[in-house]
Amino acid sequence: MSIRVVFMLSALPLFAASQGASAAGTFEDLWLTRIKPPPYGGLASEFDDTVASDGKRLHPYRDLVCAHMLEPLGQRLRVTNVANGKSVICTVADKGPNRRFWPRREIDLTPPASKAIGCDGMCNVSLERVAP
Repeated sequence: MSIRVVFMLSALPLFAASQGASAAGTFEDLWLTRIKPPPYGGLASEFDDTVASDGKRLHPYRDLVCAHMLEPLGQRLRVTNVANGKSVICTVADKGPNRRFWPRREIDLTPPASKAIGCDGMCNVSLERVAP
């Protein structure tokens, strides 16, 4: 059994190198690195956390904020619902959703932001950065 484990661990760098991303050093770098054009999209969901990842207090039922795993805190994003074309500008105030547990989710929205674009629970959205 230990031979299989050693073989699988030794094959991981070879697999990562064969994918064409030789600039990234480890598997974690490859997992977090993604290159997308500025208007990109994904699945949006709602969250109601009251404490952000940097320790600041959030008011999820009052503010138009969102959580994004890769965008920097304070970045403003225009979130557009693909189904109906409604959009809202919200500020990234938290990190999430975690891609290991929810691989398809791109962004978490507070209930007021989700309601502004007409999203009930989950919906497909388009994201683009807005200058502060």
